[in-house]
Amino acid sequence: MTIIFASNNAKKLQELRAILSAFEVQSYHTFLDAIEIMENGSSFAENARLKARAIYDRLPNKNNLCVLADDSGLCVDALNGMPGIFSARFADIPQNAHQIAQGDFDVPQQDLGDQANNLKLLACLKELGIKQSGASFVCVMALCVCVGGVLQEKSFRGECRGKVCQAPLNPKAFGYDPLFIPEGHTLTMDQIATKNTLSHRFLALQQCKEFLKPYS
Repeated sequence: MTIIFASNNAKKLQELRAILSAFEVQSYHTFLDAIEIMENGSSFAENARLKARAIYDRLPNKNNLCVLADDSGLCVDALNGMPGIFSARFADIPQNAHQIAQGDFDVPQQDLGDQANNLKLLACLKELGIKQSGASFVCVMALCVCVGGVLQEKSFRGECRGKVCQAPLNPKAFGYDPLFIPEGHTLTMDQIATKNTLSHRFLALQQCKEFLKPYS
């Protein structure tokens, strides 16, 4: 069975291919032209499902194919779970940390990049007068697979608990990794060689892998 991933992110594709090595994993761009998907859900699970269904519904031939989509982000305790589903666009929120924590903010529209998002988070910690906060990296994988002509939809949730802290930024790191220290570790996520075996995405993919075993 071929797994079609609802993204063209090279780093994510590499991770998927390593974990789901029993399957052929392709970007949806191999099968379809690029499409704009409205991620207007109120949770990781809703956004992941929106992406998976948007691709699945457009496939002309669904035989021996399944679609996998993810939505993930960083949930910081001191910010009442933010940036959460807005993690990729966090820097586009003009409000301060106190307003953000109270849910009083404009919905961000633009992805200004990892560096800007990290700087926004550091600014929020400073505004709150704290050097660190409990936090979780969360990933939800949504799967659409056609079995016997019937669509099955499943979701798999992975969470990596830890803390965010004031730390030097690594411009080559991915996402919020340079500010996040997983539980049981003293290094930030970007400095841990075994990151891919403890990440939120890995934990969600392990569940997905178990579900897909009969199809390998």
